[in-house]
Amino acid sequence: MLVKRFCDFGIVRLNRKYSDCLITHINRGVQSIASTIFALSTNIKSSGSAIAVIRVSGGETLNVIDLITNGNSSIHKRNPRKAFLHDYLDPKTNQLIDNGMILWFPKPKSYTGEDLAEFHVHGSHAVIRKMLSVLSEIRGLRPAVQGEFTKRALINGKLELVQAEGIRDLIDAQTDNQRRRALSGLYGNLNKIFNDWRFEIIKIVAHLEALIDFSDEELLDSDLENNIFEKIEIISGKICHYLHKTKLKSDLVKDGFQIAIIGSPNVGKSSLINRLGERNVSITSPISGTTRDIIEIWLDICGNKVCIADTAGIKEISSTDDIIELQGIEKAIQKLEISHFLIPLIIEDFFDRAKDCQMILMVIDAVETFQAKTLSLPNYLEAIIADRIADELIFVINKIDLLNQNERYELEKIIETSSYLQNPKFKLSCLSNEGFENFVENLKTRIENVCFEKDSEIPFSNDRHLLHLNNCLKELNVAKKSIRFDSAIGAAHLRQASYHLACLTGTITTEDILDVIFKDFCIGK
Repeated sequence: MLVKRFCDFGIVRLNRKYSDCLITHINRGVQSIASTIFALSTNIKSSGSAIAVIRVSGGETLNVIDLITNGNSSIHKRNPRKAFLHDYLDPKTNQLIDNGMILWFPKPKSYTGEDLAEFHVHGSHAVIRKMLSVLSEIRGLRPAVQGEFTKRALINGKLELVQAEGIRDLIDAQTDNQRRRALSGLYGNLNKIFNDWRFEIIKIVAHLEALIDFSDEELLDSDLENNIFEKIEIISGKICHYLHKTKLKSDLVKDGFQIAIIGSPNVGKSSLINRLGERNVSITSPISGTTRDIIEIWLDICGNKVCIADTAGIKEISSTDDIIELQGIEKAIQKLEISHFLIPLIIEDFFDRAKDCQMILMVIDAVETFQAKTLSLPNYLEAIIADRIADELIFVINKIDLLNQNERYELEKIIETSSYLQNPKFKLSCLSNEGFENFVENLKTRIENVCFEKDSEIPFSNDRHLLHLNNCLKELNVAKKSIRFDSAIGAAHLRQASYHLACLTGTITTEDILDVIFKDFCIGK
């Protein structure tokens, strides 16, 4: 038998003979896809699901409907895009497979721009496997590869390239913020922004080449040269601004907030992450150095992806000879470099590694602060926070339950007379929960504020966008330098800058670009 089935949650793959029947030539707006594809389009749990949807797209779609319904369905004669209840039959044995709804979408008004049908079946693995097995034996059909339905929609002009990427991001979205970002790419004006920049560059190239063609001199007139420089500078400035804004926003959306709990051993770091995560994710113990590695939890806070990490207690390297504890401390230091928020509890002398942090939550020990009669930081830490605004350094005073009323009053006076008067401060106890709810609500608000600050009208961009935009910017910079001594070379670099923008919008595409974009799609999309 030519068909080799590999069933994994209802997904069937065919042998090489069938899978090699792929797209031959593609031109935007012209359907030149020879084969008809099928795939399971819904995610099915190991226990099954109430409903599963199987998609079929291509020239053989109507034939598939007739075969599955044993020729008894007149669905193609009825109004399209309506659901019809029908029996699904095995064309070879005429045995009943299932009973479900069929939706028929004739070209070009379908998701892919081709004839497309959806078979709604009961979501058991047995039903799904049987349906996919039957489809695999119909001549002219083959299983879809990852993202092929959306790829065909792109090829047939139903979607722009950035919209296709928006669909992928929407499928991958884990938080409400990521969902909104994905929709900004799917329905936003990202394509228009890139096209506008490209047309501006094309105008400059056309103007420059006209001057070259009609000029007897190799060098441009100084006024014309300055005019071209000014136009290039304007476009470069727009791209630089976009890159700066979207990089900050994209990192937060894609990678999430990085909150590191950093501090000396045995000051409550593990208790803090357990309270924030509302479950015991880290071991707590009175023994120094209990946490030897970084323990991370991922939370959805107000629609934002947030990673909270409990790290090994930071202390003088010379004060421990435990090799495992030393490795934990080194990882804690590395975590400082990528965190947007830091929750350090009595940090020692390696905080100089935290310069790249966006925000710092300075958690200190209430008892130690009371005994020291001062709220102070080491000199090396002062240098780090010197350039930060007050809201970027927040003090969280832990273990407040260990102080009586008089001691708390004295602690309040110490805080009020500290040199960090402008910095927000929170007093709490991870053990008794005192002040903890207020701290968490404030943390949520600050996360939302940071997101809102980054949430300008600049749409979300992925790594591919950033790569082409950076390359475009480089070509513009080289063009400015080249025009001074050879305007023809400068024009060539401007054309290359335009090329990178065209790659973003899909005006220029190659199979390599499409493969990169669609490799992360699910099979049935």
